[in-house]
Amino acid sequence: MSDEPRLQGAPRPHRRGPGRPTEAGAAGARARARGPARAAALRRLLLAHVLVAWASALASGAAAEQAVAATRIDLKAAESRVFSQFGEDGVIERIFETIEPTRRFVVEFGASDGIEHSNARNLIVNRGWSAFLIEGDEWKAKGLARNYADHPKAKTLHAWVYPGNIEILFEENGVPQDLDLLVIDIDSNDYYVWRAIHDFRPKVVLIEVNIHYPPPQRMVIDFHPMNYWDQTLYLGASLQSYYALAKKKGYELIYCMSFGPNCFFVDARYYDRFGIEDNAPAKIFTMWQAPPGPTEFPPGKDTLKWGAFEIRKKLHFDR
Repeated sequence: MSDEPRLQGAPRPHRRGPGRPTEAGAAGARARARGPARAAALRRLLLAHVLVAWASALASGAAAEQAVAATRIDLKAAESRVFSQFGEDGVIERIFETIEPTRRFVVEFGASDGIEHSNARNLIVNRGWSAFLIEGDEWKAKGLARNYADHPKAKTLHAWVYPGNIEILFEENGVPQDLDLLVIDIDSNDYYVWRAIHDFRPKVVLIEVNIHYPPPQRMVIDFHPMNYWDQTLYLGASLQSYYALAKKKGYELIYCMSFGPNCFFVDARYYDRFGIEDNAPAKIFTMWQAPPGPTEFPPGKDTLKWGAFEIRKKLHFDR
């Protein structure tokens, strides 16, 4: 008997037996039976719409990437000089229009006095970037400190740079691990210093190459901690050797200055943005043909002398 309250004297509802539903009841039962099936069909339809939209978005993204990759960034047209020697200032600005800087932080070593031929000064004084500038020559380092005394976001240091101390210098002087630009220009152990950088990953690396060993020739000078440039062709490494090193480190070559020894590498994540079909060094290095470098040095020019050190010059053609 039902527990529901009923007014006294009200007629009891007519009840049918369990085996004899009304016509309306049967229709309701059929509708209830069809409900789960309709819900499942609706879910399948919605899922299909979502998958179609997702595929369309992926296709649009791929098309956009192809469109970006199809347009080559004209870095030669961007060459312009503010403080740099060969127009690197304009190329740097164009690169960072293509790659959004995150830290707005530049490191340069051999920074000289920080003004003449500087690849960092335009970013510091005209774009508000932070910087860490290193110079090994004592007299130049004093000028560097003076020239940035009024720029609190730029830190300078008098130090020689080696593979064994470069990351320590970075750590002790507040360089972020994801800095935007690294400029390497010490005219000696440049190859070995870049090779030693692991915990810091700049988006862009600007490095001076030895133009007297053009692609496809490999050449790296022998490592000695007291290596220095003696105004001969004994310095750094060839572009082909830097290219091979960059590949191992996850970087790609994008440009060499039309006049001058500086070349640009970018983190491989950003390479497609520049629309370069073939970045083989022989394709990128198109400047004037410099006189060929020696395979060995004649007597009298075959050593570096530094105090008690006499460093025998040696070239490696397999690196």
